[in-house]
Amino acid sequence: MKKLFFNDQIIYILILLNVAIIYLHSFEFFSPYYFELDLIDSLFTVFFCIEIAVKISNYKHHKISSYFKDHWNKIDFVSILLSLPSLGALFVHDLEMFAGFTVLRSLRIFKLLRVIEYIPNGKRISEQLFKAFKGVGFIMFTFFVYTTIISLVSLSLFKRYAPEHFSNAFDSFYTIFKIFSGDGFSDVVNAVKVNASPLFTSFTKFYFVFIVFTGSILGLSLINSIFIDQMNQIAREEEDSEEIKLIKELKKELEEVKERLKG
Repeated sequence: MKKLFFNDQIIYILILLNVAIIYLHSFEFFSPYYFELDLIDSLFTVFFCIEIAVKISNYKHHKISSYFKDHWNKIDFVSILLSLPSLGALFVHDLEMFAGFTVLRSLRIFKLLRVIEYIPNGKRISEQLFKAFKGVGFIMFTFFVYTTIISLVSLSLFKRYAPEHFSNAFDSFYTIFKIFSGDGFSDVVNAVKVNASPLFTSFTKFYFVFIVFTGSILGLSLINSIFIDQMNQIAREEEDSEEIKLIKELKKELEEVKERLKG
């Protein structure tokens, strides 16, 4: 029975079946069977909880810390932990809180990402991805802080002229993030233009050009470049390994030639 939880093929088949259940649950056609689908989904949740418990208990020393050394195990643990409250929907159907938590069960789909390890060089690709996340973590945090600052400045500047985009700090943050991603730039400028003077409208255009340049071109491009560099490193390492392999083969051939000459 223990081998079942360490059989990756079976685990992935169960994950795919779980995804299928969640998929079917989204159709009104299957509404008469929602309880049965919820029950099956809950069984999957229990199974994956047992899987984590078995894998943790398999370590001889420092069980928890050893388990979390694998980044994929961290993803598995968090995705299952967040989906646990959805079990309450089986017992309390009218409570909105539990109904909302059922959305979190879809996070188990993140377990499917582990299939990347089964493609050629998959393990190395996944290792480089996690390294890329480490390298980009500080930049993402800085980008978040920068977006927050810009959104608060923009709130004070444009709340009066475009309240539909800058009604509060959260809406302002959302608007600025959309602009960083290249969406909604002209809509915001046009909204300001309706209520502002031509001079302030001109300032608005220059202002948003500046934040798009700093946030999108510099910020997001820098994050992308780090990921690309990590992926290029895989290619470089692959080339190096091929060169090392060729060198070893040449040395072996030279040794054979020497042996023949001696003979």
